[in-house]
Amino acid sequence: MTDTLSVTLADGVATLTFERPDTLNALSEAMAVELCARLDRLTQDPGVRAIVLTGAGRAFMAGGDVHAMRAALELPEARRTRAIGKLVRHAQLAIATLARSPKPVMASVNGAAAGFGLALVAACDVAIAADNATFTSAYNRLGTSPDGGASFTLPRLLGERVAAQWLYLDERHSAADALRVGLVNWVVPAAELACATRERAARLAALSPVAFSNTKHLIADGPRRTLDAQLLAEQRSFLASTSAGDFREGTAAFAERRAPRFDARTTNGEHNA
Repeated sequence: MTDTLSVTLADGVATLTFERPDTLNALSEAMAVELCARLDRLTQDPGVRAIVLTGAGRAFMAGGDVHAMRAALELPEARRTRAIGKLVRHAQLAIATLARSPKPVMASVNGAAAGFGLALVAACDVAIAADNATFTSAYNRLGTSPDGGASFTLPRLLGERVAAQWLYLDERHSAADALRVGLVNWVVPAAELACATRERAARLAALSPVAFSNTKHLIADGPRRTLDAQLLAEQRSFLASTSAGDFREGTAAFAERRAPRFDARTTNGEHNA
């Protein structure tokens, strides 16, 4: 555990918790640097089968640390640019790491998700939210444009018109709103969030690492391909998957009418663009 976040590992699920509850887990420079380093290690750790992101206290993450950025405004221009730039660069690197992650990543939204917190939720593979969670862009309110890939992920998840509304107007949206537009996959009572997160994370951890990684790439790359190109990519990915041990285990489990037990060592599956 550090001053900014903590990581616990149980049954192959690594839970990364933002630990600045007094600031609603606002992203500081130190927190951004640590987040990048932790995500890089967790996505490569063979003992990790799935990753959960959540926040301590009553917020998931309330965006960047506005007080620190205000203080940076008083610095000479070169130092101001370096200070704010370092925060933004590491925030962006964290999103890129999530996009490349061969392990499933789930956001467990326990409260407010604003600014970069909203971008983090959108960047995860799946998301679950407490029924009292809230979501807002907050960028225009601060007089800035989005970061954290929000301008990339939100239009793809919500559609361009709905994403534009969310990003332009900075309205506060409920967990029910987020479920309706497809930002989160599940909404549960706040008292049940921890249990529901563990149950779904266990299901993610039980997936075939090869099949998950290949499917994630197919979903991510599909929008830039023609149908014929996507069909070819699916064919190559399917054949690569059948060459892995997980396919042998999956077909055996199907024939034997039991749950498959996929090998955690096969996390670096084939990806064919």
